[in-house]
Amino acid sequence: MKKYSREDLTDKLYPIEDPFLTGLPNTWYTQTQKFSDTDLFTRAADYWFKSSKLNTLRNWDQFGCVDVIMGCTHYIESIILKYGWDGFQILPQEYGYYGLMGKTGTPYKDLKPNTPLIVSLPNFSYADVRPEWDELLLICEERNIDIHIDFAWLTVANGVDIDVGHPNIKSFAMSLSKYCCQWNRIGLRWSRQRSMDSVTIMTRYYGDVNSGLISCGNFLIHRIPRDYAWTYYGKMYSQICEDLDLIPTKLINVVKIKGQDKPMGIGQLLSSMHHANQA
Repeated sequence: MKKYSREDLTDKLYPIEDPFLTGLPNTWYTQTQKFSDTDLFTRAADYWFKSSKLNTLRNWDQFGCVDVIMGCTHYIESIILKYGWDGFQILPQEYGYYGLMGKTGTPYKDLKPNTPLIVSLPNFSYADVRPEWDELLLICEERNIDIHIDFAWLTVANGVDIDVGHPNIKSFAMSLSKYCCQWNRIGLRWSRQRSMDSVTIMTRYYGDVNSGLISCGNFLIHRIPRDYAWTYYGKMYSQICEDLDLIPTKLINVVKIKGQDKPMGIGQLLSSMHHANQA
């Protein structure tokens, strides 16, 4: 087995890229594929996302309105378009997209009443659910703050247990992007009640819009096992943490160094070890 050290960790949190995952685009582009309409993909993807044996979303059945999204950023932008750039709020330590657009986070105790909140879970910085989550829910309930959850990292998580049944949680979304599928960032949004926004318009009023992306999404979920990352890399991940005296997290491509709170990437190291083992 290839020798490794802490120098192989990265500041950027790269996804796992192995021959199986990186080979999927070539298969899609070079072989004959089947057409999938929106309803077929929605049903299949809904089952795929819910089939994880490693994570639990309690009261998921309360979100019966399911729509196709082109990745979680599309989901986020549908909320921004609806409420305006100043009409929603985020917490500190959030998705870098907001910072690039000039949006800063508000400490959870200072959140404004009656203003929607977008929050990512698991959070990349904590590599887990935010530690203030329970208190945050109480504050949102007291201040009438609707919560919309970006679950982009949940597909590569292990041991996350969240009750989405809190009445202030109005919607959440997931995509395939963390499985090295940035080339087709397809996913789903679940809502308690469907409202008029760009996702609803695209899914409900435009027939076969993005049928190529949707057909590719159907191709992907029928090939990638839901818990692929931890099933195939979990033991390797644990061994690296033990050998390098690292703190494991709930995300397959993230570790922490003892005494440091900064998340460190292990995705490239896991990928390289896979390549070495296959050589």
